[in-house]
Amino acid sequence: MTSPTISDCRALRRNIETCELPHTAFMAHLNALSARIDDALDGFTARLDALVGPTRVGKTMLINALRRKYPEAKRNGGRMVPVLVVPIPSNISPLLLPSSVLKALGVPIPTRSISSGMMFERMCDQLRLAQTRVLLFEEASHLVEPGAKLPHRAAGDWFKSLMDELNMTLILFGVPRLHKLFVSNEQLRARASATREFRPYDSSESAQMRSFAMCVKTYADLFAKSGWPIDMPLENLTKHCYLLSGGLVGLLSRFMQELSCQLIHEASRPLTFEDCRLAARSIECFGHPDFPAFTNTDVSIIELRQSHAHTLELNDMSVARIPHLAEAH
Repeated sequence: MTSPTISDCRALRRNIETCELPHTAFMAHLNALSARIDDALDGFTARLDALVGPTRVGKTMLINALRRKYPEAKRNGGRMVPVLVVPIPSNISPLLLPSSVLKALGVPIPTRSISSGMMFERMCDQLRLAQTRVLLFEEASHLVEPGAKLPHRAAGDWFKSLMDELNMTLILFGVPRLHKLFVSNEQLRARASATREFRPYDSSESAQMRSFAMCVKTYADLFAKSGWPIDMPLENLTKHCYLLSGGLVGLLSRFMQELSCQLIHEASRPLTFEDCRLAARSIECFGHPDFPAFTNTDVSIIELRQSHAHTLELNDMSVARIPHLAEAH
């Protein structure tokens, strides 16, 4: 095998950055939300769903997968956008909520002064023209962050009005504080399905650790194929990756990206424990501060569980689980 070149290193980095892991938790949520969207497209009653999870758990990857699965199309000379992704910026105002939908739809936003009510009507008209049946609101938890311009109850009323006006399925994505939107508005809460939680992998459950290990192996195989095998048993590598990520696949990806960045001037060789340690020190980790990854060779069960508990605590998530997706149907 010839020694890798700078272009080989860049190719590895690109493969790491673009690798979307179809891991167990991701696929469970993707299948459940796809079923909800299919119902909406088939004309069944509109639903309101929320999916919450920590930063770096994979919510954006999930939204992107749904966007690709339900692309816009041309039909009878017109534009059809069955599923629309709407990013919600921070500090959003009542007027900017419909503006965000129009912007996501690619429709010009009126430059003259216009009331929030008129903007809402314009948004509804454009959604009807595009035959949109499902709206995916990305970062919906911005509506309930400290200092939000829009009162929580008013934000809930806006979503309720949107459902009433268009009989449209809404799926809200955000960090766990999104639950405040439903707590503050009993009418919205009565319309909503049970909140779905996209949780970090739990080190106390063997099936979840096996799934997490397969994610680690996917990345390790990319390194080996490119000429830089990681010189650690998979079990040990998995445990250290869990310590630094707390079970968050997005942080695992970030670590692997950083590890690949270190190879730009490196010849083909096995990557060592020290290489991994340097990469881990270059990123912000969610694991327990008392148990840093790639410090001691051995990792105990207690350290793994403390890392998981710390990640949940940082993200205001309880140890108790919301029922699994299969039980929520």
